[in-house]
Amino acid sequence: MYQTLQAGQRYLNTYPNQKKLSLFMPDYRLIRLVKIASRIMPAFACFAVVWQYFFNDPEQAVLANAIITALFAISIPYQGLFWLGRRAKSPLPLNLLEWYETLRQKLISEQHKIALQAVPSYQDFANLLHLAEQTWGEAYFNEL
Repeated sequence: MYQTLQAGQRYLNTYPNQKKLSLFMPDYRLIRLVKIASRIMPAFACFAVVWQYFFNDPEQAVLANAIITALFAISIPYQGLFWLGRRAKSPLPLNLLEWYETLRQKLISEQHKIALQAVPSYQDFANLLHLAEQTWGEAYFNEL
C-alpha cells in the first residue's frame, strides 16, 4: 500500500498542469482535487473536533462522531493518492496508446532518449507529457 501511495505522489508530481488534458483523461481534475484536499482537509478535521469540544452537550456522545469525521477528512487526500497510484501502474488503453507512440516518436526525433516500454503505463505517459512540456512548453498543448 505504501508503494501505491508513493506511486500516486510520483504521478501527481509528474503529470503536467495543463487544463487541456482534462478533455482526454480525468486525472487532471483528480490531481487538482487531491492538492486542494491536502491543504483543506487537515484544517477541516481540526475544526470538526474543536467545534464539538466547545459545543459539546453532556447528554450526547458527539465527540466520537467528530473524531470519526476528522479521521475521514484526513484520509481523503490519501484515498486520492491511492487511486492515482493504482492509475499510474495500470496499462494505457488502446485509445491513448496511439497518442503515446506518436509523442514518443516526436521526442525521439528531437534527440531525447526514451526507453521502449512493452506495455506502457499511465506513469510512462505522464513522463512523456512532462518531457513534452519541458521541451516544447505550451506550444505542444495548444496543438491538442
